[in-house]
Amino acid sequence: MNLSAIAPAVSVHVGDTPDPAWADLVSSSIGGDVAQLPAWATLRGTVGFTAHYVQVYVGGELAGGAQVLERSLPLFGTVGYIPCGPLLAEPYTDHSGVRTALVDALTELGGRLRMLFIQPPSGAEQVSGALLARGFRTSDADIAPGRTLRLDLSQDVATLRGGLSKRLRTWTNRWEARGVTVRTGTGADLPLLAELVADTGEHQGFAAVGLGYLETLYRELGDDAVLFVGELDGVAVAAALFTRCAGVLKLRFAGMNRDDAASKCNVPAAVQWHAINWAKNSGVRWFDFGGVGAEAAAVLSGGGGRGEVRGVDRFKASFGGELYHYPPAVEIISSRLVRALYDVSRRWPAGRRALELAKAVLRTGHAKRA
Repeated sequence: MNLSAIAPAVSVHVGDTPDPAWADLVSSSIGGDVAQLPAWATLRGTVGFTAHYVQVYVGGELAGGAQVLERSLPLFGTVGYIPCGPLLAEPYTDHSGVRTALVDALTELGGRLRMLFIQPPSGAEQVSGALLARGFRTSDADIAPGRTLRLDLSQDVATLRGGLSKRLRTWTNRWEARGVTVRTGTGADLPLLAELVADTGEHQGFAAVGLGYLETLYRELGDDAVLFVGELDGVAVAAALFTRCAGVLKLRFAGMNRDDAASKCNVPAAVQWHAINWAKNSGVRWFDFGGVGAEAAAVLSGGGGRGEVRGVDRFKASFGGELYHYPPAVEIISSRLVRALYDVSRRWPAGRRALELAKAVLRTGHAKRA
C-alpha cells in the first residue's frame, strides 16, 4: 500500500481559544470579515458575549472554522450567532471532508444551544446548503446583514464617479468651494463619532452603540479600523467608521449633525466618496455599504431605480453600488417549545416587538430606546 497516497486525517476541535493561525485565515479567506476575528470577540465581550471556536484541521493544519458568539437572553436561553462564517482556508474551499466536518460540528453545537443563527460569508453557498440538509432552516432574523451594496474598486475613478447619482456627481466638483473637507480621524475623534451616531440613531430609531464600544473596536482592530471625519468650514459635522478585511472596506457606523448646513452641503456623502477613493488608492478591491434593508433590495432586484429606494438605503444606492446577496442565512432552534414560541411571536405585533428588542440586544448589547 502506498502510504503517501493516504489523505491526511480531518479533525475538529471545539474550545474557547482560537488557533494562533485563525486571524490569518480570516484575513485571507474569501468572505473573511473582522466579525470573525478574535479582536471582534473581545469587542462583543464588552456587551455580554462569549466566544467559542469550531476549528477544523487537515493533517494538523488549520483548514476552516467559525467564531461563535453566544449570549443568554431572557425567555430564549443561550443564543449563538455566527456572522460572516464559517470560513474555509482557500486551499480547502472545495474539500468535501472539511466542509462535512464543519457542518457536523455546527449541527452538534446547534443542538446544545437554544438557538443558533448563521449568516454564511461570500462564496459559502455549499456550506449553507449543507446546513439546510442537516436540519437547519432558512432564517429571516437578520442577525447579520444578508444583502448589501458593493462597489468594485478595480474600476477607474472616472467610472466610479460616473456611477454616482447626478446630484452627487455635481457635488464632487463643489465640495471644496463650499468649505467641505474630509480628513482621516484618530482616536481623539471617537467621542465626536459616538455623539453623531447617537443623534442619528435617535432620528432613525435604532439602538446606537456607546463611546466605550467604539473605543474598544478602534483599539482592538488597529489598522483594520479606519475613521473619516467630514468638516464644514473647519467644524466637524459628519463621521464614519469602516473596517478593512480580506480586500473589503465595510461601513460600520456613521453619523451626522442634523443641522441644515451639513445636509445642504452633502457632507456625509463627501465622507463616503472620500472613503471610496481612499480604499481604491489603498488597494482594496470592494467597498461595502454595510447592508441594505429587504425593502430596498426588493426594489433594486425588481428593476426599480435607486430613486425609488427610501431612507438611508437611498443614500447608499446613490453611489452606484451593485446589489449583492450573501448565501442564505440559516437557523436552528433545538427546543420544540422555544421554536413554537418563536414562530408564533412573529405573527403578532407584541411578539414582533419582543423579537426586535432581542435582535437589538444581540447587535448592540442593549435594547432600543423607547
